[in-house]
Amino acid sequence: MLRPITLILGLAWLSPAAALAQNAPAPAPAPAAAPTRGPSPFDQSLRRGAEAFARRDFDAAMTAFRDAVQRDPRSPVPWLRMAAVSRARNDAATAMGNYREALRLAIEASADADRARALIGIADTDEAQGLWREAIGAWGAVAEFADAHASVTSGALPRARIEAIRQRESLDREYTPVRERIAERLRVNAAGAANAAGTTTAPAPR
Repeated sequence: MLRPITLILGLAWLSPAAALAQNAPAPAPAPAAAPTRGPSPFDQSLRRGAEAFARRDFDAAMTAFRDAVQRDPRSPVPWLRMAAVSRARNDAATAMGNYREALRLAIEASADADRARALIGIADTDEAQGLWREAIGAWGAVAEFADAHASVTSGALPRARIEAIRQRESLDREYTPVRERIAERLRVNAAGAANAAGTTTAPAPR
């Protein structure tokens, strides 16, 4: 009679554990690995443009950057890149237009770093063309922006460029009379040489 009692006691001991095992929540599944995402079509266009620019294929670079504009019309970045291509082509007018559009978009997007790049591009393009007055004004705008956004850019560069332009303007004014005298001397010498050649030329046979 001991065996049935022992069996009953054993079952009574196991039954709570079995009930707990049945009621225990299933373990949570392991979190799925986040899907890896490649570069966006916008970033791919920028990369193609940068690669084309590096090998000086300016047509392909411009095409890629225009594609980036189509993919994100509100980004100033493609316009900054197109300005660089235009500068490399010695097309200052197009570069200036690109920089101004980049500036407009950067202001709208509150993208301070891109705004600084656009302002610097405008000033540097003016200076490269010898537009001294415009360049001084543009570099002044860069300095003013830098003073209000010290974490983005420094005011040292624009102020150094303004000083360099003013020194060049001063030298230009000082050397203007010298250049004029040299030009006049060359003109007189050329006229004298022409007259001398005319007097020494033998008359044509009749």
